[in-house]
Amino acid sequence: MTDIYLEPGAAALPNAADQLRHLPDTGHRLFILGDVPATIADLPSIVSVERLPEAPVPGSWLLTTDATLCADRHPPMTSMLIGPRPAPSPHSAPRCDAEARDLASAVLEILRHEAMG
Repeated sequence: MTDIYLEPGAAALPNAADQLRHLPDTGHRLFILGDVPATIADLPSIVSVERLPEAPVPGSWLLTTDATLCADRHPPMTSMLIGPRPAPSPHSAPRCDAEARDLASAVLEILRHEAMG
């Protein structure tokens, strides 16, 4: 079973409930950082947590729309930025482990990663 953590911005993306609904059906546990937004409140398997775990389960994911949150994750958790990359900046910004253009692509990437290893 894989743990998937979502920050509120990722959970508020268009069609989030429809995309995330596939994950519990395949044995994934969903966690939201903070309060569960109304857009995904009907998902029976989503749990609210205050912060990312200090010792995440191997294979865990952090899905975020904010690249700065990628620095908050602890290995072996994999971070994935959803949406456009941050604009180039002279200041070094945290990097996410993976990127996806939208939530549907992120879900497919997680499922692909688990199927292919």
